Amino acid sequence: MIFVGLLLTLSALGSPQAPWDAQALMENLASVREVKSTFTESRTSGFLITDIQLSGKLHYRAPDFIRKIVETPYEQITTINGDNVSIEKINARGESTTRHYSLGAHESLQSTVEGIRATLSGNYEYLQESFEIEVSGNRESWSVLLLPRNDVIGQQIESILIMGMGGRISSIDTTNTDGDKSRLRLFYQSTR
Repeated sequence: MIFVGLLLTLSALGSPQAPWDAQALMENLASVREVKSTFTESRTSGFLITDIQLSGKLHYRAPDFIRKIVETPYEQITTINGDNVSIEKINARGESTTRHYSLGAHESLQSTVEGIRATLSGNYEYLQESFEIEVSGNRESWSVLLLPRNDVIGQQIESILIMGMGGRISSIDTTNTDGDKSRLRLFYQSTR
């Protein structure tokens, strides 16, 4: 087993590396069709005395399905499937209320969601239209800084910094124009 690992390492050292840029990264991310992970999220806001710490599960299925299940400090399930958004809030007694939205009716929310989905699915064309893209690092450890190109996104979002390794996103840092920030960290359970 050690011998096979050594051969793979030596062959990788001897072969020329393909250029690493936004296009190469998006191709790498596009190869991931489904992700199930746990997450932690820290939110900072000028309206809050202390940061909010969330944790739960995240499920992404290419190209446009995302389910975020917040388990702590409250229970909430947000599902985005195509243009449809549902947010189910569960109170301490286990009772739930669900609200439904259309992304198309909320242009700034739609642009933000599409930016994240485009990154997850490797949709380079959408990202290039909507954001300035700055890629740094290499295939093993990379970051992408997204800066809004249009006023719709730019009214809400100052920047989105996405970091990862290979075809996996490890964190998403979002800075809003009002100074609010969030950091989402992903801990992968499975990918396909």
